[in-house]
Amino acid sequence: MRHFRLVLLSILLIAALLLALVQWNLLPSLFYSGGGPGKTVPIPLEGARPDAASGPDDFTESSGSLKSLAREITAAAPDDYGKLCAIYDWVTANIAYDVEKAKKMEDYGYGAEYLLKYRQGVCHDYAELTRALLKAVGIKATYERGEVHPAPGKTEHHAWNRVRIGESWYGLDTTWGSGFVDQEKGRFIQRPSRLYLTTVEELARLHSDPAYKESREIEWRRAQSAAAKAVYLPEYESGLLELFNKTRNKRGLASLQQEPGLSGAVRRSAAAGAAKACLDEEFTLDQLNGEIEQNASQLRLAKAGLYAFTLWDYPFPAVEEIYGLIAEQQDLFLEKGDYEGLAVGVVRKGDLLVVVLAGLSYH
Repeated sequence: MRHFRLVLLSILLIAALLLALVQWNLLPSLFYSGGGPGKTVPIPLEGARPDAASGPDDFTESSGSLKSLAREITAAAPDDYGKLCAIYDWVTANIAYDVEKAKKMEDYGYGAEYLLKYRQGVCHDYAELTRALLKAVGIKATYERGEVHPAPGKTEHHAWNRVRIGESWYGLDTTWGSGFVDQEKGRFIQRPSRLYLTTVEELARLHSDPAYKESREIEWRRAQSAAAKAVYLPEYESGLLELFNKTRNKRGLASLQQEPGLSGAVRRSAAAGAAKACLDEEFTLDQLNGEIEQNASQLRLAKAGLYAFTLWDYPFPAVEEIYGLIAEQQDLFLEKGDYEGLAVGVVRKGDLLVVVLAGLSYH
């Protein structure tokens, strides 16, 4: 009887210990094995809790919301690779990098649930949420961490994922794939890119070779812009004409009148220039000059001065900033008093903006 009481007491003590471990969220870390082939040497993430950095297997999802979200995101995916792409696309399009948290991470929460609730975080939050969503639809994913080199002479501690589908491993970095930080303005720009969903070897090179990373980003941007439709921006066209005239008036010059007879020609020229620039090919204004010569008598043109301006950017700056950049490069339509009209064509094609200007003198 005494022996039975001792056994019963031991069982109760063990049960109490297990209950305490669960209550303090220690049990998952005791049984987590983690890993995956080629895992990087652990480097503590600044401000990250130790168990977050280890990539815990268990997430306390409230009411299964994370699992429900994962199923919703991947509902139309035909296979596991399609699910991987769908989850990568959702995270990079819907989660923002938290610039303020990166400065003082100990003041903020962390992990998959935190990121799902606030929709902004830092790299280890991205990696945990991505891993949790993949795990929720039955895809094996690891949490990786290590040093990366985003720019020449710059080293950062970072976190990303690896995913196994069948016998193939993929590398994905949903942090870098979601956009970039505008260093001058100190804000995050959401700009989803599939560039960082790739092979393990390619991602490793993107992480370690800044020059290669820059070249691949340029290639991606050109390819995306080449596939995009050319869009005319009349609000930029009228805005530029107004700003040119404000400067001319301040300098005692007459306002330039809009020339509607050449609006189609300058727009076509801008669109053709954008197509060339997306392919990294040089373009000229020879064709536009030919069209102007053909219409010279009809429009009573005596001469024309042509200018083209290209800008790769995302998002595009306001028309005032575009005007400032143009004014810095040329004064053809600001100092000359012999121009009376101006035709403006502005075209956006992906991340590329092309402006074509034709200053006109009349008989």
